[in-house]
Amino acid sequence: MLGENQSLFWLINDKGSSIGWVSPIYKQSKKVYKEMKSATESSGLFKYNDTDLIIEGFGSTLQFFSAERPDGIRGFTFDYLICDEVDFMKTGTWDEVLQPTVLVKGKKVLFLSTPKGKKMMFKLKQLAYTESNYKYFHFTSYDNPLIDHAEINAIKAILPDHIFRQEYLAEFVDDISGLFKNVDQCVSDNITTSGKLYGGLDIGRADDYTVLTVGDRSGNVSFVERWRHDDWSNIIDKVAKRIKKLNAVVYVEVNNQGDVFYEMLKKKVGNLVQPFTTSTKTKPIMIEDLAVQFEQKEIKIPDLDWFVDELGAFTYVYNPRTRRVQYSAPQGLHDDGVISLALYNQARTKLFQKGKYTILK
Repeated sequence: MLGENQSLFWLINDKGSSIGWVSPIYKQSKKVYKEMKSATESSGLFKYNDTDLIIEGFGSTLQFFSAERPDGIRGFTFDYLICDEVDFMKTGTWDEVLQPTVLVKGKKVLFLSTPKGKKMMFKLKQLAYTESNYKYFHFTSYDNPLIDHAEINAIKAILPDHIFRQEYLAEFVDDISGLFKNVDQCVSDNITTSGKLYGGLDIGRADDYTVLTVGDRSGNVSFVERWRHDDWSNIIDKVAKRIKKLNAVVYVEVNNQGDVFYEMLKKKVGNLVQPFTTSTKTKPIMIEDLAVQFEQKEIKIPDLDWFVDELGAFTYVYNPRTRRVQYSAPQGLHDDGVISLALYNQARTKLFQKGKYTILK
């Protein structure tokens, strides 16, 4: 909203000016263009080019670009430039491409962004302390009059502290790339369990692993094993054997259409397995619940290098357009162990004393 209002102010009041708007991806730029067109079209003061995303009026031009392919911006010259969500642009976009567009006649550049660690916005903040031509302004989600404070507080209650501070309080948080904190302090090579055992099973597809994680209700994880590159029938037999031996009640990840693997496994172990449907709503909840367990050091995991590495690499991507956080491993890495552990964490709280379970011989 701030960027849209400011660009309109320049468009109307500095007649004949050229204004550039750059967002990290094309869909974001197009979204802002549509919003501004919708807000101004009834005035009859502007012309619109839906193909090139251009708004013209008062002799001025406002054009929207994407930083996905920054070379397409080279050669333009702007009086004003708005860099939207600059921390989510590729490294070097400002220095190599955008800054040259305002060197000739540039008057003002407006940088807007949710922080992402200590990247471009953090550097700009430091410049504001020493350079008179830089000004820094800080706003949180609580400053937005269109957002109910109760909604923000509800989000705060479920999000890990470092994510909430960055995404909603706009703080520059160290080591924000990794989601799970205190992992090393939760690792132990001497874990004992007591009472009923619970588990989580992530079913590997394509080149992924099938991972079974088992522990007790107190968060002591005593068993983690993974399989891949084998026939489905063999993997199912191995998983069933482990579940029966441990007599663990296990959440099995299924999608919205159900899962053949789960149905085949259920025939072998009966009610020792229960389905857990992962979706865009349930996955963030189970990942955030697990992150809280590590943050509060209320879980113990075995000292397995691949397992610890997965937890350390697991991260998130914040989508400024939807205001949602998407969790996953970095491209090319696995997160099967993380999902299995998150399923176990759900099982130990939700399947506690839920029905009676027997081993099928």
